[in-house]
Amino acid sequence: MGNPFLVQACLKLDNDQIPKVLEFGKKYSFKKENHRLYQINVPMDLKDNDWNFLARVVVTEYTIGNNKTEGTFVLVKDFSEDEKNVITKTFVSDQEVDNILKSID
Repeated sequence: MGNPFLVQACLKLDNDQIPKVLEFGKKYSFKKENHRLYQINVPMDLKDNDWNFLARVVVTEYTIGNNKTEGTFVLVKDFSEDEKNVITKTFVSDQEVDNILKSID
């Protein structure tokens, strides 16, 4: 039996969980399936379902149980359209990483 937790370096949410306008100083709720571990008060990227980078946020709290994770996050940097495009284009997917790692001895 393996570890039932997924360690997360970003917050990827379904499009319907992301507010159309994010505001500084406001707490937003999120829900994810599975047991996930997030760093608290550490900046991480907020991404949508299509892997578009939208902003930098911090998770302020979360709870884990019953095969789900629920928490809150706050906005710390709102990306401009140019920043969104550049950051999204420079993203390295898990598949790209796996391909590189498989090719090394």
